[in-house]
Amino acid sequence: MAGGVRKQLRLLMQHVARPESGWRVCALFGDRGEPGLLKELEDARDQGVNVRMVEGFQRSIDLFRDGSAYRALKASLREWKPDVVHTHSAKAGFLGRLAAHACRVPRIVHTPHVFPFQWATGIQRTFYLQLERYAAKRCSHIVCVGSQQFDLATRMGLTSIDRFRVIRNGVSIPEPTTAERRADLRRRLDLPEDALVIGMIARLAPQKGVGTFLDCAARLARNDERVVFVLIGSGPEEGHVRQRIETLGMAERLHLLGHRDDAEQLYGAFDILVLSSLYEGLPYVLLEGMACGLPIVATDVLGTSELIEDGVCGCLVPSGDAEKMAACLQELINSPDSRERLGTAARERVQAEFRLDSFLTEHERLYRGD
Repeated sequence: MAGGVRKQLRLLMQHVARPESGWRVCALFGDRGEPGLLKELEDARDQGVNVRMVEGFQRSIDLFRDGSAYRALKASLREWKPDVVHTHSAKAGFLGRLAAHACRVPRIVHTPHVFPFQWATGIQRTFYLQLERYAAKRCSHIVCVGSQQFDLATRMGLTSIDRFRVIRNGVSIPEPTTAERRADLRRRLDLPEDALVIGMIARLAPQKGVGTFLDCAARLARNDERVVFVLIGSGPEEGHVRQRIETLGMAERLHLLGHRDDAEQLYGAFDILVLSSLYEGLPYVLLEGMACGLPIVATDVLGTSELIEDGVCGCLVPSGDAEKMAACLQELINSPDSRERLGTAARERVQAEFRLDSFLTEHERLYRGD
């Protein structure tokens, strides 16, 4: 399962690199050993994207490696002479904007996905905020993936309001999951066909609050033998998560599937989708689950509450509160009618407001300066 940044990059590259679009697309990536990335880059090359790896990219600040990455970015931009540079996420977004500004790129667009000051505290939060303000003055537009992110950015005074553009994430709408399709998916995943399956798809990193999901699952498992849990994803906390599953005695009831390239096709195996994040931008996993007609239980943080109207197309619970999450899930477990009602409303909401074609069209208009 690729994270939201990679998913958005893939969607944009596929769209803009179409022969009829008239664009020549080049992409600069840092390889941090994330599962599936190299395969995605090979696919991008097959679609005509000029892909180049940049040494030195990493999440933490390292002046030597960051300086090397910055020089490599400038060298590529001077060679390619792009009309538009679109940067993504914190580290690549900061270095990329500075490099593009130094190379006098006419249009510099940045999508933060999640601002680093959303999760930082104290002096670190102030430091990241100042870096974002500095970099914001060196780009043409900042794309906020949702209205709540735009409200946060303007409230924090990142830059003048005219530099912001809200383009909400969008997804395609799949065909409804048939009973035959669900049964096939459960056989593939070695899940009981008659179980009630609660799933979560997330990178196993602190942001996703996976511990809350695990504690919630343990509470429910004690009270209801019908329920089986699925966790799809990998990341730096995978070893800790596996150990925690063993400690909770959940190895037979919670299936940790690791990274799956086909994660987007597996929502149909679930009855309920959970996301226990501590902070978000506008999470693709919820959009995809909603588009598949799943009822959602998610933590009430920036981004998720923009997608989920509590009690209408899902349920929102306080971040870190496993007890309330379990109580909300138990209500849905006991009520097939509620699951059907929330799932139908979720699908209709995505169809109406979060369509992939609108997302792609708005980005291309931004690139063209419309």
